[in-house]
Amino acid sequence: MKGSHPPDQTAIESETTDLANRIREGELPLANAPDPLAPGDQCHYVTPVRFGRRRADQYGHVVLTSGWLKFRGTLDLSLTWSEVADVQRAAREIVVTLQGSRRLLRFSCHSELEAARGVVIAQYLAQSARMPTADPATAFHHAAL
Repeated sequence: MKGSHPPDQTAIESETTDLANRIREGELPLANAPDPLAPGDQCHYVTPVRFGRRRADQYGHVVLTSGWLKFRGTLDLSLTWSEVADVQRAAREIVVTLQGSRRLLRFSCHSELEAARGVVIAQYLAQSARMPTADPATAFHHAAL
């Protein structure tokens, strides 16, 4: 079938488009945080991941909150959204580019759908951190997957 996507890709695109539309309408999802959060911080996404690209990779969870991108495992990492320049998806990976750096952080999810959901939410949170006043209707531009 010319021009069609495998069923998995079509389902991923459909779900992430729906998620992006809900976020634009002000419906940012809420999730249960694995650790206590700072007052006023809300958890929006948690998923198990492998962090890095080597044999000594760390296993844990990516936690996306209103103020932070966190990795919780044997090594903990926390970044404010203002430190994040860009978030993209590469197959099952959430790829984070840091402000003022060429360094990439790679979080490998169990599925492409988990990575796609995380990227949509992370893109919104990172863009919102750069906006003086984050209006969900105008601040979020969902990237094509």
